[in-house]
Amino acid sequence: MSDLRVVVIDDQTIFREMLAEIVASRPGYRVVGQFHTGREGLEDTLGLHPDLVVLDVMLPDMNGIDVLRALVRRRPSLNVLMMTAYEKPTVVQDALRAGAKGIVMKGTPLRELKEAIDRVSRGGTFFCPASSELLRRTVERPIQQVELSPREREILQLVASGLSTKEIARKLSLSAKTVANHRLHIRNKLDLHDVASVTRYAIDRGLIEPKV
Repeated sequence: MSDLRVVVIDDQTIFREMLAEIVASRPGYRVVGQFHTGREGLEDTLGLHPDLVVLDVMLPDMNGIDVLRALVRRRPSLNVLMMTAYEKPTVVQDALRAGAKGIVMKGTPLRELKEAIDRVSRGGTFFCPASSELLRRTVERPIQQVELSPREREILQLVASGLSTKEIARKLSLSAKTVANHRLHIRNKLDLHDVASVTRYAIDRGLIEPKV
């Protein structure tokens, strides 16, 4: 199996190189690109065919959210992990709406960062405790009480915990198509169509807990 390809976009040289070293030191990962501006990232990232892009919110030439939005527009399946030093509700909300699959603060412990890289690079999601708490405050729409089947609740819990469709299929011994159909039914039943809303629903109902 070939290594997972990772691109890092961050204007702080020390942090970017340190993060690249952390990624490269782990079995199964290879850093294929490092960029310190948003425009460099936009020009060259997709040509490197990354499995994961680690992207800083604050860049010197343009906002990281705008970079994220542009990358995802060109490749909707792209796995992007956002990093930020700013614990602001609007940052989390905008990143999720733009297509981020994970958000971690720059003060996140190393073990959580490694877990975030593992999950997001494989198509799952990850939210550090601080971003999970911010999700509580940004998702304001009340959720209707809807009956879910035991299987639907199980899949909802796994989705909110950060597992991808393929990972859920393997865990539950189901086909990926069956899991995808369940996910569609859950979204339609709950009228939840983004990761933030699904995660908030699961946290509020005790299906998952913010990582501590």
